[in-house]
Amino acid sequence: MDSYRVSFYKHLLNSDGHSFKCLQRSVDVQSDGPSQALVQAERLVDNERLNADCVEVMHLAGSQPEFGRPSSHSPAPINHTRNRVAP
Repeated sequence: MDSYRVSFYKHLLNSDGHSFKCLQRSVDVQSDGPSQALVQAERLVDNERLNADCVEVMHLAGSQPEFGRPSSHSPAPINHTRNRVAP
C-alpha cells in the first residue's frame, strides 16, 4: 500500500477580486491507488460541511515506489486533481 495526502480546497476571491485556492482540510491515507485514497478521504471528511470545489490527491514520496521506480529515487509527488461542480 502507498501513502497519499488528499487535500480539499475551496475557490475564493481576494479583496482585489482575484481567485485563489484555499485549503480547507487535508487527510493522509493508506491505499492501493489515488482513486481509492480519494474515496477513503471523502469518508473521513464531512464534505457536506466543507463543500469543496477541488480535491487534490498527492502520492507521498516516502511510500512504495509507483510504476517500477527504484526505491532509492525520490521524485516529486504525483498530483491528481479533480474539480467539483455544484449540482
